[in-house]
Amino acid sequence: MNAVSALEPKWKQILHTPMSHLLRGRITGPQEPLEQLDTSDFPDNLVEVIREITDHLDGRLRWNVALRLAKSCSALLREGCAATQLVEQLSEPESIAALIRATRRIDWILNAPLPARLWPTVERIVVNQRVNSRAARQMLNRVCQTLQWQLDGGRTLEEIASQCGDAVALSGLVYETHSLGELLEYRLPESIMSVVLDVVQKSRLWPAEKRDVARELCAHFADGIDQGESETALIESFGAPKTAAKLIRRARLRNRPFHWRARRRAWQTAIVMLMIVLVPWSVVTVRLIVARPTIKFDMIQQLDDQSRTIPREERAWPLYLQGLSMSTKVDRIKSAKLNLAGMSEGPASKDWPDVKKYLKSHSQQIDMYLQAASRPALGFVNRPQANDFDEFRELNRPYELNPPGNTDFNISIPQADALRGNVIPQLTGAIHLAAEEGNAERCLQLLLARINVVEHFRQSSPWAIIQSSANGEAGRSALLAAQIVETYPKLFNDQQLKILFQKLQQMPIPPLNLIEPREQDIQNLLQHTYTDDGNGAGRFTVHGFQILKTLAGSSSEKRRLLLSTIPSLVSQDPREPDRSSWIPFQVKSGFLAMQIADRKEMRRELQYLNQLLSEAITNATPESEDAYSGEYQRLMDSPELRLKYLPAFLLMSPLESYNYMNFHKHSVTQRAEALVMLAADMYRREHGRYPESLQELVPDYFSEIPVDPQTGKPLRYQIKEGRPVVEAPNLPETTDD
Repeated sequence: MNAVSALEPKWKQILHTPMSHLLRGRITGPQEPLEQLDTSDFPDNLVEVIREITDHLDGRLRWNVALRLAKSCSALLREGCAATQLVEQLSEPESIAALIRATRRIDWILNAPLPARLWPTVERIVVNQRVNSRAARQMLNRVCQTLQWQLDGGRTLEEIASQCGDAVALSGLVYETHSLGELLEYRLPESIMSVVLDVVQKSRLWPAEKRDVARELCAHFADGIDQGESETALIESFGAPKTAAKLIRRARLRNRPFHWRARRRAWQTAIVMLMIVLVPWSVVTVRLIVARPTIKFDMIQQLDDQSRTIPREERAWPLYLQGLSMSTKVDRIKSAKLNLAGMSEGPASKDWPDVKKYLKSHSQQIDMYLQAASRPALGFVNRPQANDFDEFRELNRPYELNPPGNTDFNISIPQADALRGNVIPQLTGAIHLAAEEGNAERCLQLLLARINVVEHFRQSSPWAIIQSSANGEAGRSALLAAQIVETYPKLFNDQQLKILFQKLQQMPIPPLNLIEPREQDIQNLLQHTYTDDGNGAGRFTVHGFQILKTLAGSSSEKRRLLLSTIPSLVSQDPREPDRSSWIPFQVKSGFLAMQIADRKEMRRELQYLNQLLSEAITNATPESEDAYSGEYQRLMDSPELRLKYLPAFLLMSPLESYNYMNFHKHSVTQRAEALVMLAADMYRREHGRYPESLQELVPDYFSEIPVDPQTGKPLRYQIKEGRPVVEAPNLPETTDD
């Protein structure tokens, strides 16, 4: 046991004792490497010199060196090598340890034929912080071989040590030039060798070229010293090492082989071309990534502020909430199936018995809808405050899909879905049921309620799709009233029929006002897709590409448009051919954003298209329609302009807008047909027969003969099989020139 471990407490000695010793019943404490090796054959002086070497090492390296040195010495002793020779070879432990740390090897210690007195010189040359272990091993082999040649050449150890000097600069030159012997031929002071090293390092040449440069510089300075010049004068006359290295490198590169120079020029050209592409790409990509849209107004908040101006007693939504809450999840699924199967068809549906059973079991819910429909305004609030719904707040939770802080471009309208998907279908089925049961008063109430619900549906949001859908529901309400009167001619009395007729006349089917809603859509689109510098200018953002993708998902026409412009933004359909591109979208997104018009120009084009479209829909003249179509087609025909104004195309699709206009005209036509049917029935009750022509309904029921708004021609009216039939005139056929 060593002296240090003997002073430790017993429990620490046990913890530090190797397991092999504990198994033998010995408590030895921590062991030195040599204490765990069999060194019984070694003389004490050999053990001591090995210990001195390992004392300069740490960690696992210390154990490995002790083990390998012990094995090597043991093998050499068995081969007849004298112990004194081994001690002499290891007599410079500090330098040997330093070389071991630098090279991570020990085989050179006993194999190298150099005297131990040269190990400090070898250490000064090989051990360098800039040199890794692999390069240090190569340097060690060269240095040992060179110094051995020097000894074989008759030089003494003192001469070699003196010739190497401090070896600071010499170490760097050996590393740079892979040579030592040629450098030792010049007896130069350390200051000049440092200048030579500085020039060699800055020249950045091949090792062989560096060796030639070092030899030439050493020869130059050696000649100067032989001529009696001082070190300082030689260094000053030589000039700046950086300038000398630059000139030397330029001359050496000119002397290299042609194929190397050609390859170098090719690489330089490739790097320059890459930089020409990479630098602009980096600028536009980073510019796109850091750009953030500037959200200045919240459309949801504006709608909520308008709803809060409605008096509480006039709001219908709390009553709708009570009615909607009466349906369980199973009821909603069943209602959806019955809606598709029979609520809209009434007794004509094969599922009518199930529909009747469902409607009778939900009579209280329908009564709640009747109460809600009697109120003048919907009053839905997307982000209710604590006092907006009071006790109905929990019932409203499922419809709060636009939470505070959410300024996303997508806006949910759950209130519209609830009215159109639940309230209107159940009222329609209840109307058929009341008519079948002969309950005229309830049937009239339900018909009037359905018309009022359509107006509530129209108030759910100002967007064109809701206004167009509301007009469609209004037209269907009128046709439903005419169907009930035709199917059950004796259901209503004269007063009830007059009330229904007047309600249909007063039922609003306003033409679509695309100017103001579109202006809001334009502002909303711009604030979500562009930055804003405060003066109306801004650039396209990454979020803008997501907006384009969202807009394209609303119709197949917009999807095809986006697919023809930026196909990588459209989700891949398995039925479509592969659209994979060798340039990913993320790589080219910056350049794509540069090709899209800036905020100010996009706003100007959007407003211009909106004005032309509104005039085409409002005036409905060939000139106004051609003006819009011509501008739209001009932009579409150019691939550059199609990409430049892509947000405008996706927001203001002409097919979508014309569909809205046609839906409006179709709804007005449906109401006109329904009013003629009701007027004809009232005429029958008064005169005992149906009118022979529409002229007989003027002026008692109409101020003028009803016309079809799609053609401007009077509706076609005739008596077939004793019943009046009303049809819209055929649209004029178009002929190609």
